[in-house]
Amino acid sequence: MSSMESTCHTTDEDQKVPQRQYAPADSRLPTKTPLLGLGCSSFSTFFSSPEEESLTVDTISKDHIAVQGWVETIRHAVLNRGINLLDTAPWYGHGISEITVGYALDTLLTDDDEHDDDGGNSAPLNHLRRKRTGSLPRSRLIVNTKVGRYDANPLHQFDFSYDTTIQSIQRSLERMNCDYIDVIQLHDPEFAPSISLLKQETIPALVECRKRGWAKAIGLTGYPLEVQHQILVECQDLSGDGVVFDQSLVYCHNNLHDMSLYCDPCFLSLEDELDGQEGDGNITYTQFCQKSSIHLMAAAPLSMGLLTTAGPPLWHPAGHALKEGCAAAAKMCDFKGVNISSLALLYSLSQPEVGCTLLGMKDVREVDVAADLAIRFCGINFDVVGGNAGTNNPFRRSNNDGILDKVLTQKEKEALALLMDENGGPFPKVKSNGEYRWNGKEEARKFWALVAELKEEGDLK
Repeated sequence: MSSMESTCHTTDEDQKVPQRQYAPADSRLPTKTPLLGLGCSSFSTFFSSPEEESLTVDTISKDHIAVQGWVETIRHAVLNRGINLLDTAPWYGHGISEITVGYALDTLLTDDDEHDDDGGNSAPLNHLRRKRTGSLPRSRLIVNTKVGRYDANPLHQFDFSYDTTIQSIQRSLERMNCDYIDVIQLHDPEFAPSISLLKQETIPALVECRKRGWAKAIGLTGYPLEVQHQILVECQDLSGDGVVFDQSLVYCHNNLHDMSLYCDPCFLSLEDELDGQEGDGNITYTQFCQKSSIHLMAAAPLSMGLLTTAGPPLWHPAGHALKEGCAAAAKMCDFKGVNISSLALLYSLSQPEVGCTLLGMKDVREVDVAADLAIRFCGINFDVVGGNAGTNNPFRRSNNDGILDKVLTQKEKEALALLMDENGGPFPKVKSNGEYRWNGKEEARKFWALVAELKEEGDLK
């Protein structure tokens, strides 16, 4: 997100990122979340600078210059900008991100109240907790992580077994030096060998960890909405209390080129699925979550680099037409004197159904740029804006126009109108051929084909 621009900066107490009502008081989830959350994949070697390339989970130290910068970024986000939700994963830097978050928590949290808000139900693990030097109670921070995706080596990248899931959560707690995780999430389940494996191994392990108090709530996250929907329908009754999943985190479906999260009415409700109804559904994924009391978060408002002036990384799974469309969109914004990344973030933040939008911010400057945009929403009442039914338009919505009218500058409104133009805008081609998104299931199929090739090569040696 380094290409975003800011026109102001403040760290006044009353100018922190606004908090939104997220879940009811009797939920296992946090009742409030910041409008903007800190995606912690940036605190790893995934986006390496020269001084970061040598870092591994075995060599990482809080004295390393890169780690010091990451810790200061997290501290600044939490203390100065009110961004108190941290979302990490074992996959991010293959452990480096979680360790970095732990170093930051050591300096943020007080050392004596881990159980202050959980009724004493947590079961402390048998690890020696590092001394903390901060002053914040644990309840002031939301710390989420994931299970299922781990190693850089494709042969060992995914493991959804029961034992590995339990061990992963224990390891995450040790790395982050805390006794519970707020939301433990099933990571990229579209890569699981089967739904049956998730039902028999992964999900029972997640439920067990929630029972032990190691995690307060359970979520899932992945790219294909249809896979999340299938899991939520088939696995929602695997818990003793009838509810497995509390939260769904989606990515790249809440942005300028793809709003199918709200506008694609192809899902059946949980009640219809349980009644045995077949065929195409008539509600959107957002409406499905609302009807099922599953709370929604969204990540990647810049679509993993598509909606930036620099463009996406080489590995990006988007098709050529979408990459071309996003590059054209950036030029249209530039013509109006608007930064496309700033507009993209504002557009994503304006959606009332998403309680928190996660963004990777690798340093203090990027935190300030994003926070300055988010504080434009201070005073906005999202609760008075209702969700709309599917419109069959994957880009344009009408129910957030009032919010955008209040937060966008005149130039930004003009740029957005250009991007949303169904005739002269940058996206008519991808709208007509369906390439405004990519095929997440196909990406998983390609991955497992690669694994099969690597195994065959190994057998031949």
